[in-house]
Amino acid sequence: MTNFLEDLKKNISEWSVVASEKAEEFTHVSKLRIDIIQLERKLSSKYVKLGLYVFSKTKEKNVLNFVGDKKYLSVIDSIDKIKSNILDIKNEINNDKSLKDAK
Repeated sequence: MTNFLEDLKKNISEWSVVASEKAEEFTHVSKLRIDIIQLERKLSSKYVKLGLYVFSKTKEKNVLNFVGDKKYLSVIDSIDKIKSNILDIKNEINNDKSLKDAK
């Protein structure tokens, strides 16, 4: 009977460690997904800002070429950075899953 209780105690201890690790992994991935959602919202606002800027320049001054426009290029650059950040986070999530699957 004591062996049974010791085995049970050992199993419960191991299960609690595994459950704790899984909860930690879930929390980490959830945080990363929230970060992606926040970045996607920021990206949407940048697209709106870009669209409004292009619309106003085209409507007011009949500008069709934005090659040297610093504000335009700045918004484009920030959009690229946000997209890159989103991709990095998605890759981190996928790498975490790949590492866990390999175990």
